[in-house]
Parts: sequence; structure tokens; C-alpha cells
Amino acid sequence: MPEGTNRRAVYGSYGGPEVLYVEESERPRAGKGELLIRQLASSVNGGDLSIRAGHAKPMAAMITPGWPKSIGMDVVGMIEEIGSGVEGWNVGDLVWGVSTGSNSIAEFVTMKAGSVALAPLNLETKVLGALPVAGTTAMASVGQFANVQPGERVLVRGAAGGVGSAIVQLARARGGRVTALASASTREAVLALEAEEVLDYREAAPEVLPEFDVIIDTVGSDLERFRSRLALGGRFVTITIDFKHPARGVLAVAGSAIHGSARIRQMVSTPGTKQLATLTALVEAGTLRPVIDSVYPLDEIAAAHERAEQHGTVGKIVIEI
Repeated sequence: MPEGTNRRAVYGSYGGPEVLYVEESERPRAGKGELLIRQLASSVNGGDLSIRAGHAKPMAAMITPGWPKSIGMDVVGMIEEIGSGVEGWNVGDLVWGVSTGSNSIAEFVTMKAGSVALAPLNLETKVLGALPVAGTTAMASVGQFANVQPGERVLVRGAAGGVGSAIVQLARARGGRVTALASASTREAVLALEAEEVLDYREAAPEVLPEFDVIIDTVGSDLERFRSRLALGGRFVTITIDFKHPARGVLAVAGSAIHGSARIRQMVSTPGTKQLATLTALVEAGTLRPVIDSVYPLDEIAAAHERAEQHGTVGKIVIEI
């Protein structure tokens, strides 16, 4: 491959996984305050699927104007180049972070120096691609937003997914008594994360569930129905909305702040070096481990998205670069 190029996953129109392909573009350079990262791993996130499918066109247009559009958020790689004004980093450092430019499924990506941290050294590099987005989202939802306390009853929706599996682990680490909603085929995998109980989400309608002190939602639908299961003083955190019916989700969150005592809080968090360093410490201590469904090379990005859209996946679909 000629020097100065960058192979990256892109899509030229909204649609199914088949719109994804790999193109060669000009290799980015580290600007002032930036690091150029030679990517080693990334992953497929739920937001990637929705944006690619065209369910969030305004967001896609804002993040990546024009066509083709790049994709991906998880950054794991080696520092290749250090921009001016950056101190404390060395070429060759293994770092990780979360790209706000939706461009991480590529051989090279630039990141602000304050948006990365040293990555854990106790795991295979490729599996680390499962954790920057999922791990920091789980940290914020369990700690900052829900503030799970020992002995509290915690319901996790979408517990078999990448974020959900991390939430289960961190809620248990804080002493929460976790009930997980997942598909029947993923029950054993979620129990292995130390959830006390795993219920089939297709059978566990909100109306038949007991009350919970904390509900953490990774699905985005039926928010009002699940809000009814909060105990007095309970906390409800959702990390997403239903992109197919965005107005419904926004109204549920907004309405909960006006009507009733149980407010739904939508979690929005962009991690910096401090949060990512905490994530590194959790992984190195064994408190949080990546849950991997499958690993695909960059050239099979379309197949990776196809897998991500199937039922019964457990954990993250990793892209090895």
C-alpha cells in the first residue's frame, strides 16, 4: 500500500449492511493538540447500525457531512504521530478512546490528546476494541447517573449486548442485585456475568415484574411502561432512544421530568482521559472484562454489521484492523 493512504470503512448511501465498503483515502495527520493513532481494533455499536440504516439522518449529516460517510467509535491503537503542543505521550504508546467523529473503523484516526488514555496491557489487543464505548457508557450509567448502591435491586434491559454485559458486571461489582432481561438463547452467558436472575425479555412484560430501585435501559423502547416498575426513590437511566420512533422516546424522557416522581434520565457522556484511565484500571483489576461475540477483519465490515443485526448475539462484534 502506498505511503500516506488510509483504508477505512465507509458507506455511500443509507441502507443495510451491503452499503458498507472499504476505501482508500488520504492518511490524516496529527494537528495541534492531537495524536495520530494507528488503529488495531474497533467494534460495531448499536448507534452505528441506526445511523447507517438512515434512522438518524440529521445526526449522521452533522457528524460526517457529505458522502461517503465514515463509521465507528471505538479507538484502540498505537500512537503513530504527536501533534504540536502535546506532552506526556510517546510514539508507540498503546492507547484507547472514543471517537466523536464516527471514523474509527480505519487504519488511522486522529484524536485529541485529552480524549485517550493508556490501554490495559493484560488482555489481547483485539479484544480491547469491545470496551471503550461500552465500558465508559456502563461506568457512567451505573456510577454517575444511577449511583447503584449495595443491596439495591437493579434491572438491566438488553443485558446480553456489549453495553448491557458491561453494566451487569459493574452493577454487581457495586453490590447491586441484578435482574437481567435478555433472550432465552443468551441466558447462560448473562448468568456467567453474575446476574442473580435472567428473564426472557419476550415473556417478562413490565406489568409482571416486581419493583426495582434502579432500571438501566439499553433498548430505548417502552420507557414509560418500565418506569412504572420503579420503587419509591428509584432511578431510571436510558443510554439510548428508539431511533425508529425518536419522538416517542424524547417525549417519554421529557414527560417523566414533569409528571410523576420517577424521572427517566437519558445518559449522554463523552469520556476523556480521566474516565478512560478509570476504565483501564477496572480491566486490569479484573472487575470488568470484554464479552466478545465474534471478530471480523476490516475488509469484512459488511458481514460484521450483518452479524450485529442478528438475534442472539452476546457481547460485542469486534473489528480487527
